[in-house]
Amino acid sequence: MTAQELYKLGMEGIANLDIEALKRDLVRCNDGAIEDVLNTNVSANYQWTAAMVKSLQPKQIVELGGAMGVWAICVLHTLASENHLYSITLAEQGLEFSFMPHAYNNFTPIVGDDLEMSNWKGIDLSKTDVWYIDTGIADDHFAHQLQKEMDLYSPYFKKGAIILFDDIHKSEGMSAVWEEIKTGKWGSYDMYDATDPLHWTGWGITIKL
Repeated sequence: MTAQELYKLGMEGIANLDIEALKRDLVRCNDGAIEDVLNTNVSANYQWTAAMVKSLQPKQIVELGGAMGVWAICVLHTLASENHLYSITLAEQGLEFSFMPHAYNNFTPIVGDDLEMSNWKGIDLSKTDVWYIDTGIADDHFAHQLQKEMDLYSPYFKKGAIILFDDIHKSEGMSAVWEEIKTGKWGSYDMYDATDPLHWTGWGITIKL
């Protein structure tokens, strides 16, 4: 499957999502977060993610930058109980993963710095089928963060792994890193820029070759 085919697979699957059930999963989110998920004109990436996960059922997913847990909720909405999501985020004064409606048996939240590999003790990152890299507010500082994450994590990207990038066009720095990935600095990937219509700040889909 190519990155563009993966994009089309997720887009086709959105129509089959149970949106009312997803709304119930989002009950603890603030109105802005709920609107982000439901407004496919601005951020269809959330529903796209749920549809993609529903179709492919990856065994292991890793999220870098979980924040309050909105993307994780969309993943867990369709992820089978025997598959697992690991998500790491910095401490946010008690807000980290605060939108999660309840405890999930197939979800492991980690509060810590994703640049500290000791936070993954006991987890085999090389088995990860889907990676989601979300570096937060994307100015040039966070572009440098993404470069560091690629340095650290790209050796764990197995052949066929899906790597999703948020905010790839929110700044010149982030766009430059997206272009840098194309050069092969961190390995070979099939790449598709799905910014329009998936996310106004940028959405990159890549598959490790």
